[in-house]
Amino acid sequence: MFSSSRTPPAVEPDGKALAILCSIGIGAALMYFLDPDSGRRRRTLAAEKSARLKRSALDRQDAIVRNALHRVNGTLAGIRARLRPEEPVDDGVLVERVRAAMGHVVGDPRAVEVRVHEGRVTLKGPVRQDEMGELVACAKRVRGVREVDNRLSVSPGQYVAGA
Repeated sequence: MFSSSRTPPAVEPDGKALAILCSIGIGAALMYFLDPDSGRRRRTLAAEKSARLKRSALDRQDAIVRNALHRVNGTLAGIRARLRPEEPVDDGVLVERVRAAMGHVVGDPRAVEVRVHEGRVTLKGPVRQDEMGELVACAKRVRGVREVDNRLSVSPGQYVAGA
């Protein structure tokens, strides 16, 4: 009789069992792909899937490389811009720069009117209260902006904390 303190001997894996399992797997795969009735179709499908995976991997790799190059070019352009002395910027160009920058921080950038006169930016229109400070800071960071005149208002119906 077995007592509760005795444990059955552990089975040690050996190389023969693993070799047999691998041989069975290889034999099954060969039968699957070399079948006279459906083997050609299966081989073609496998080749097409592997080619598609390869193309997909290469496309992802190209996208990663392009992204990295664009980031490097953007960083270099930013460094070059900081090293050059500040030049006066055309008001129309400055309006577009501010509009592009505020599109990243404001939910509805079309609601904000942007006017520029000799580097002085005037922002006017309704914005959410939580976006107002970030919008003004964003406009100040735009290259060529010398001053920001904040005429923004909290959008109607907006919840104001503490009110």
